Amino acid sequence: MHSIITYASNHSFDYKTNKSIYNILNGKKSHQTFFDACSQQLLSLYHSLPKLKYPSFERFLDTYDNQNTDISIHPRYTYDSMIQTFSCIQLLIQTITHFKNNHLNFIPITQQITVQSRVKQIYSKILEQNLVDDFEKEIEQIFHFIDEKCSNNCLIHYYLQGYEEPMYTRQQVSLIEGIPVTKLFVLELNNLVQMMFALENDKQFPILTQTIILPTLLNKTTITYHQLLKGLSMDEVAVTQNVKINTIEDHVLELFIKGYFSEYQTFVNGPQTSEFIAFYDQNRGQRLKLYKEEFDRLTYFQIKLLIVGIERGELIA
Repeated sequence: MHSIITYASNHSFDYKTNKSIYNILNGKKSHQTFFDACSQQLLSLYHSLPKLKYPSFERFLDTYDNQNTDISIHPRYTYDSMIQTFSCIQLLIQTITHFKNNHLNFIPITQQITVQSRVKQIYSKILEQNLVDDFEKEIEQIFHFIDEKCSNNCLIHYYLQGYEEPMYTRQQVSLIEGIPVTKLFVLELNNLVQMMFALENDKQFPILTQTIILPTLLNKTTITYHQLLKGLSMDEVAVTQNVKINTIEDHVLELFIKGYFSEYQTFVNGPQTSEFIAFYDQNRGQRLKLYKEEFDRLTYFQIKLLIVGIERGELIA
């Protein structure tokens, strides 16, 4: 926990308050927090410490001891998204191993409806296309990849569960590996981050790529998402929901931050994008006002959108 807090504090912009850092770690459901997490490369720490209370957070900051904070960050997925994706892999392995042993009457490792639904779809495809061997090869490859990227510290394999093979507890892993439970959290986080980087390679992992679960949208954003997919403009969506256009702009930013949209050119043209990226590369971490003064023809919504695209690694000069 201390390492996570220290890392977030060290990598937040100078003008950001302790409260804004806390909101990221605690997972506050606000569009400002989503943007803060994305723009500061802290997205994979969003909601990583949901039980953390603010007084405790402040005490941790006050006792900062400059300890090692070797933490990996993914710019495109929240902590919850990574956990749910891993849950998909866990349940898929559990299901396939029971299938191979002709024993499909088992208690699923997770009761999450989203995860179970996704696994059911992938499992059906595996059986229909006779891909069990391919699936097993991908599982072996991805854990080898994680182990290699994490300096031979792949620990999340202990949490896999198969036919008559129960998963280990974190306390058991701590004893086996001789690693304090508090440090395990960070090492497991790094494993999950590398797992997500691997899963994005759909050529190497065509089956496992399908286990990626995007961050959950706020309810109002979900409504906006479906209306935009139907072809409504942002102005039309604002009218149907009886809200200001700024609200819909926040929804659209959330859709980009969480990976549901990626067509930035729909909202900002090419020349503007190239000029902004070049300037942003030299002036990262500044207040939005600075970017607005330099690019007055861009709206604050467009500026935020470009920052999201850059920080997610989707807009490159």
